[in-house]
Amino acid sequence: MTDEKPQASWRAARSMGRLAVPGRLELTKTHVVFEPKSERTAGARFSVALTFVAGAGRAPGTGKFFSGGKRERLSLTLGDGSEWLFVIADLDDAIEKITARLKR
Repeated sequence: MTDEKPQASWRAARSMGRLAVPGRLELTKTHVVFEPKSERTAGARFSVALTFVAGAGRAPGTGKFFSGGKRERLSLTLGDGSEWLFVIADLDDAIEKITARLKR
């Protein structure tokens, strides 16, 4: 993880299979970081340098109750083609701020 202060922060849940792990998604000067709310879900932690993020957008909900239902998700696509999904309340704000950092 980076020592940088978050430039933006959102309550979020990381979609992992059939469940969504609650926590915070943070945007720093150089990284996107997801910190799970509970230490029991330490395996859900996510951190990636912005240089490896190819895009940020929307992904449709799965409809599965414990993974966020039908809500659209934040989709972070990395340069290797992998996709990381997050249920986030202020989806438009997150996409806008992350996309703006990618253009720098």
